[in-house]
Amino acid sequence: MDPLSALGIASNVIQLVEFSGKLIAGTTELYTSIDGAKRVNRELEEITADLTQICTEYANPQNNMSGRNASDSEIALVALFRSCKDLGQELLAVLQSVKVKDPRHKWSTFRQALRSAWKEGKIREYEKRLEHSQIATGHSDITGSLDEIAADYQDFAALSLYTGAQILEGQSSVAKVLDSLAASHRRFEITTMNTAASLRKDILNTLHGLQPNSDKENQDQVPTPRVERHLALQLLALMEEARNLSNDLKVIKSLKFSNISERRTRIRDAHPNTFEWLFDETITKDTVSGAERIIPLLEWLKTKNGVYWLSGKAGSGKSTLMKFLDGHWKTESALRHWAGPKTLVTASFFFWNLGVDMQKSQEGLLRTLLYHVLRQVPSLIRVVCPVHWNSDELEQPEWTQPEISKCLHELRKQSLDTTRFCFFIDGLDEYEGSHGDIIELINGFTSTEGIKIVISSRPWNVFEDAYGHNSGQSLQLQELTRNDITCFVRDNLEKDRDFSQLKLKDRRYEDLVQEIVERASGVFLWVFLVVRSLRRGFSNSDTVSELQKRLRILPTELEVYFGHMMSTVEKVYHEQAARLLLICFHAPRSLSVVTASKFDDENINFGLATKTHPLDTDEYDHLIKITSKRIKARCTDLLEVGGNEVNFLHRTVYEFLDLPDTRRLLIGRAGKDFDTNNYFCNTTLYHIKTLPTTGGKMQYFDQPIDDLVNEFMCHAEELDFQSKLDYRLLDDLVSPVEFHRRLNITYRQRSWPSLFLESGCEEGWMIVLALYYGIDGYIRIKGEYVQSLIKKKAIVSRHSLLAVALRLIKEDEYHWPENRTPFKPCIIATLLELGASPNECPKKLPIWCAFLMKMPKDLSSDAKRPYLTIAELLLRNGASLSPTDYLKLKPALLRCCSPEETTYLSGLIENEMRKRKRGNPVASLRKYFVGRAKKG
Repeated sequence: MDPLSALGIASNVIQLVEFSGKLIAGTTELYTSIDGAKRVNRELEEITADLTQICTEYANPQNNMSGRNASDSEIALVALFRSCKDLGQELLAVLQSVKVKDPRHKWSTFRQALRSAWKEGKIREYEKRLEHSQIATGHSDITGSLDEIAADYQDFAALSLYTGAQILEGQSSVAKVLDSLAASHRRFEITTMNTAASLRKDILNTLHGLQPNSDKENQDQVPTPRVERHLALQLLALMEEARNLSNDLKVIKSLKFSNISERRTRIRDAHPNTFEWLFDETITKDTVSGAERIIPLLEWLKTKNGVYWLSGKAGSGKSTLMKFLDGHWKTESALRHWAGPKTLVTASFFFWNLGVDMQKSQEGLLRTLLYHVLRQVPSLIRVVCPVHWNSDELEQPEWTQPEISKCLHELRKQSLDTTRFCFFIDGLDEYEGSHGDIIELINGFTSTEGIKIVISSRPWNVFEDAYGHNSGQSLQLQELTRNDITCFVRDNLEKDRDFSQLKLKDRRYEDLVQEIVERASGVFLWVFLVVRSLRRGFSNSDTVSELQKRLRILPTELEVYFGHMMSTVEKVYHEQAARLLLICFHAPRSLSVVTASKFDDENINFGLATKTHPLDTDEYDHLIKITSKRIKARCTDLLEVGGNEVNFLHRTVYEFLDLPDTRRLLIGRAGKDFDTNNYFCNTTLYHIKTLPTTGGKMQYFDQPIDDLVNEFMCHAEELDFQSKLDYRLLDDLVSPVEFHRRLNITYRQRSWPSLFLESGCEEGWMIVLALYYGIDGYIRIKGEYVQSLIKKKAIVSRHSLLAVALRLIKEDEYHWPENRTPFKPCIIATLLELGASPNECPKKLPIWCAFLMKMPKDLSSDAKRPYLTIAELLLRNGASLSPTDYLKLKPALLRCCSPEETTYLSGLIENEMRKRKRGNPVASLRKYFVGRAKKG
């Protein structure tokens, strides 16, 4: 139960107990004259309405509990509320009956009126029950329950709520809860962040109004019952608003993924005074060639709908332009003109082919757009995401692409009357999937008048066919950037003092600028590389003739240029440069400088040779500084180093390295003993052994331990498949990981469950990890140890060895990496040889049955083959064949298997039953049901 819900329940209890107590005690006067009868009725109606609201506000408070098991303290709080609610409902009945009907009756207090409905004994009994509730509301158990409830939430401070004479003693704790809510809204830049901040002030002011003054001199300032009721109801309304804001935040946080802004951040900002022509309304096709008019982008932003396509060659600056356009004030001004009185919402996504799946997939695109839209218009959340918004789970379940698509479809239905959307989507050519699908998706969006999209891509045929004849709503970037390139070249060359002086004396220096612009053909990346080369010439005091020669020997085609750069690397660096480029090419994500730091180590098993020795901050600084310098010396113009990361200068470098001729050259230069998978295993081992632990936190660490270890295991799995794995690497990884586990150092709380170390350094965790990754060779050489674990019936993180190998675990609890390898029958065979039993019953069902029942529907024949092979292995190695198991299994087989596959498995089961003299399974089933019927 979250603190806001707990506070709401407590507020209801407080109001009901105190309000009822004052009525029963006789402190509420009704009237003293016949003329007051109507006023009394109004007063009683107000009291009745207030009490009714109190009793119904949290009619089912257990709904506010999370999906986990409720704590004793939560149960106690809810029980107290129900008890008070019963008191309130009894009182309601009396209130309805004592309304003044006869003006001749004169009751001076409610207690006198009550005597007309209840006997004195009944009143005393009610008072005792009320007194019990007053004690309970002030009791430390309830206070403790609120503390315990709040402690379960990382984002909220613990609450300490007391009632009775003092409504809420822990106002500072409530302030911390609300401060956290407001801070989270600011951090995610949700448009309601000011509402969250003002809500804090309103709630605390209301709490202050409810709190009686303890100063004896000011006892007459205690709030009247009517004021108390008003403040208490106001508090409930404010708390409801706080809960709504909290739910909004929960959904927005669940949509954000770790790399959501990485690509945009990496893109260089536009050079000053470039791309301003985008906002020139006079650009026409005549400016370039032909007679067909181009619709200027600014005009389209102001008045048009549909899709606007920015195309350009590789390296022409498309992504830089899209980033410039997305963040420019003139873009927003033009779009506001288009939106008119409606709310304008913009969002952007930058595809990145070298990134993780979410950065190059349709799911990543849709999730990012939804995240940015809901941040700007959070009022839409409960309309378009009702399931996630109403969820009581502490952690939101992972989004699926169909769910996101449904939300965006609902968004289009629900909001276009009041809202207009403009999306900026860069790099359609970097989408990993069918380009026809992404075109269909974009066209589906823009079929609605209130949504328009700016896209960019290379001028590939698939995009040319879709948007090349788009009524002038397109631009070819390389044809319009001549002035931008001239500006960039002049500004960068004139940074050199000698160039500025020589330009005044020798006209050829100005000609040099124009020659660069002519040779560039609109490719900004080529210009960037050439200018950098020329500036190196200036540092060598090259003459203008030498600079011209330097320019003219540089190829104008990027691929040829990169080949030229590789040929100019000093021969002494050939091996190291080749290794570096291969390491970057095969890296599963952006490469850290630390991971790359051992590229020049002559010992291919340098990780094994390293002792566990955490570096201090100065040593780590020195390592990063020296490695960065060495990388630049060997791979200038191909790799770039920024902070603690090494990346390709541009996607075109990766494409160049992916050419067969380039790969052959690099592999030859790297040396016959070099293997990238072995390098990654050793460098990860080195990384973990040397992680700084200063202050109990990992410094300079951009990956959690589980990510590092899981990447290690992926490379180890590949080496094992190629029969190249040195199994000492896995043994050697155990010690440094357990070293960090004992210190409980973790980048994220998720790290240890993913490594089967949630409960500490459990015996056999590396075996379990190897089983999950299917490293069969390691299991075989550790056969005796594995056999001893099986005999001891070892359970690691609640799972047996066979259960892990069969993936009978909740993988979402362990945050496994994506695209795991399929089941490996060979590793199941190894476990069965070593004594594992297919008849384990972790969940009242033999493990072999649980495995087959977990088989997904609609698998291809190839994907289903491992399941069938493993099923046969389990059956031939003693799987139990009771009629009940067979009965449970048959529907799963019919659901997931073809008739031929079902017949095969059923026949296999029947054969095994006959071998074990169990008879015919159909007869066994008949006998089983007859026996059950007789017992019944």
